Amino acid sequence: MLNHIDLNCDVGEVSREVDDAILPYVTSCNICCGAHAGGRELIEGTIREALRIGVKVGAHPSWPDRENFGRKSMVMPIEELSVSLQEQIMFVKELTEALGGEIQHVKPHGALYHDVLRDQRIAGMFVELVANIDPELAIYGQADSTFAELCQQHDVRFVREAFGDRRYEDRDTLRSRDHDDALIVNEADFREQMSQLTVGNVIDYHGRKHKLTVETICLHSDTPNAVNFARVAHEIINAKND
Repeated sequence: MLNHIDLNCDVGEVSREVDDAILPYVTSCNICCGAHAGGRELIEGTIREALRIGVKVGAHPSWPDRENFGRKSMVMPIEELSVSLQEQIMFVKELTEALGGEIQHVKPHGALYHDVLRDQRIAGMFVELVANIDPELAIYGQADSTFAELCQQHDVRFVREAFGDRRYEDRDTLRSRDHDDALIVNEADFREQMSQLTVGNVIDYHGRKHKLTVETICLHSDTPNAVNFARVAHEIINAKND
């Protein structure tokens, strides 16, 4: 298990009020690029606040589908998807640079996050796209996945991620949001999940314990109790990192 664990959150999606309440508790954030949620005013304001308090900024591109919050895969030519992702990442990158900062990483959102794990064409396109934008950018993705190996083959730094507020179906598979119990909404359950992740374990939906190499733990700003969960996660990770 690594000595230091990063805490990240997907932001720029719901409101400045939520983002401003969460950001003080995290060490990095994934900024919505406007394709699945958010708008320029919200995105720019959240970037500004993250830079002000020293939170690392990353771009969070998605399938261009606001109707489904980017959480359903789309049928579109891979060339069109590549153009969309390029525009999304550059939108956040240029906004961040205009505010005096730099993006540190890129993390696919929603269905795209899972599609890079199971579709080699999409995965290869995504890694090459990020490397061409800036070879120094890291990619956040599912810990101990084949996607990690692909990033390594392209000399792109991969940051191994787990989820604090989502249940797992198996070691490297999240429980589908089609199930009512896919999200963790109870604080006691959340504390247990966070405590396990910080020592390199995940207990899946079926009660099986798996080893997992975790460098960063993700929260979602649209999850119920998101602000309180960020506070709790900050407390647990700080105790581990100390």
